[in-house]
Amino acid sequence: MTAPLSHYFIYTGHNSYLTGNQLSSDCSDVPIIKALKRGVRVVELDLWPNSTKDDVDVLHGRSGINFLPLDLRGKMHTFLALLSRTLTAPVELIKCLKSIKEHAFSASEYPVVITLEDHLTPKLQAKVAQMVTQTFGKMLFRPESECLKEFPAPEDLKYKILISTKPPKEYLEAQTNKDKEKEKDSDDDVWGKEPTELTAEQEDEKTDSDASDNNQDDEDSDAFEPEVDSSRAPGYKSLIAIPGGKITGRLKEALKVEPDKVRRLSLSEQALEKATVSYGTDLVRFTQKNFLRIYPKGTRFNSSNYKPQIGWMHGAQMIAFNMQGYGRSLWLMQGMFRANGGCGYVKKPDFLMNVDANSERAKLP
Repeated sequence: MTAPLSHYFIYTGHNSYLTGNQLSSDCSDVPIIKALKRGVRVVELDLWPNSTKDDVDVLHGRSGINFLPLDLRGKMHTFLALLSRTLTAPVELIKCLKSIKEHAFSASEYPVVITLEDHLTPKLQAKVAQMVTQTFGKMLFRPESECLKEFPAPEDLKYKILISTKPPKEYLEAQTNKDKEKEKDSDDDVWGKEPTELTAEQEDEKTDSDASDNNQDDEDSDAFEPEVDSSRAPGYKSLIAIPGGKITGRLKEALKVEPDKVRRLSLSEQALEKATVSYGTDLVRFTQKNFLRIYPKGTRFNSSNYKPQIGWMHGAQMIAFNMQGYGRSLWLMQGMFRANGGCGYVKKPDFLMNVDANSERAKLP
């Protein structure tokens, strides 16, 4: 357990707070407690403002129904539009955090990752930062630098809580402006792209478009455009051990491995299947250093699951499953993580770590 975190498959939950289906079941800390007792190491919480906008609730705020390719009329059409907001009853964030603290290490001493799907104002982000800090105290892992070059090993993170979410918008905007300034000084921008690069982009355009269209997750949308408040962003951002992100452009660009920082990307199960056709090697290479999270498609209203093998075969560490579901896929997931003493971490096979930076395919055993 001394390799970086990205070298392990991790027992991962999806919408960990739901007691049943994705549309109308209650939200509670009970499913979170059950998952942690079974060895789950990644817990997902969707954060939304409460009804009075002064506190934070956990609930499934949006369903995938509004993405169905249906052309209906009349009452059924209205019904679908209404269900674009789910009927799940909320649970207070602080209750979930306290339950995680109490039960995080009941089945395993290795780190727990909390992925936050954030739909909050900067003011409420600051409140979340305060709650997380006060609840977990010394259990909370805070990165020493702004960007980690490599994730620590599970052995070095025993009894630690890690936060994974996308950085606040105002911080991202500042970083984007810095990157644009750097790009202006590069020779490539002065002379333009080589013809071969343009040809490759044209060939890949359709695949990238398909992957982006299917990559719909709660973290990829915002309930609003928060006002810029630089005084609040640093406190919230300093909690983030695993920066999350969405794919806004070409998939091949998003999968580039950066030498000076590590991060997490999320793909839907459909987007992953399409990505493996054209970018299989890129996926494997990306996951040698970074995290890739796969989540169920939005039409799995009954909290069913998908086949995890495709993700595992391409190095995806976080195959997010509905733990309150039922069926063969979930049994396969549970069986997988009985390995390594049931600690919630399973080392990747060597062939997934043997993709050379200049090679076109993995060196299979």
